[in-house]
Amino acid sequence: GGDIAGGVNVLRDALDDNDQDPTAHLFLAAFYRDYDRIDDAVAVLESASLRFPENLSILFQLGATLEQHDRYADAERAFRGVLERDSDHAATLNYLGYMLADRGDRLEESVNLLERAIKLDPGNGAYLDSLGWAYFKLERLDLAEVYLRQASEQMTWNSVIQDHFGDLLSKLGRHDEAIGAWKAALAGDGAEVDVDGIERKIQEAERRLGP
Repeated sequence: GGDIAGGVNVLRDALDDNDQDPTAHLFLAAFYRDYDRIDDAVAVLESASLRFPENLSILFQLGATLEQHDRYADAERAFRGVLERDSDHAATLNYLGYMLADRGDRLEESVNLLERAIKLDPGNGAYLDSLGWAYFKLERLDLAEVYLRQASEQMTWNSVIQDHFGDLLSKLGRHDEAIGAWKAALAGDGAEVDVDGIERKIQEAERRLGP
């Protein structure tokens, strides 16, 4: 507890000294987020977004922080705020599109947002994964494979992307390849994946393949 309080005090002092600097607000919010003090992070970012309404980094981070803690309607509002000011903000197009796709919400709109993101940054593996996942949710598996394969080859260490590719291959009945992708997910960075769930999927695929 002491370290957090000390860190907060240092950053708050820095913020008092640099109140006109949006970066100081972003640093304090990131510090709170690292220590899972999400309400504090949101409060800092909301206040900063009113103070610096044209600063898209603040609004984007507010949206991302809200999304990570399941406040989807509030997150969408923040992301829409970014896009009202810059309709070609690729990171926001991707984040909002992926958020909708992952929840199975407004999938056609999700695809539209993600196609715009990829047009702006064609080689971005995270964006390719997002669009592939949206097509997977739409059951357009041929298109899902095009994008998820590219993403998985480009970002071999990314556990979420390998897990997505495994789910697609499994749905296509290619259980052997799916096992390979899920094993790559387990060997990857491990961020934001359900390890037990992936292990269960591997066991189920092995059972389907038989002895």
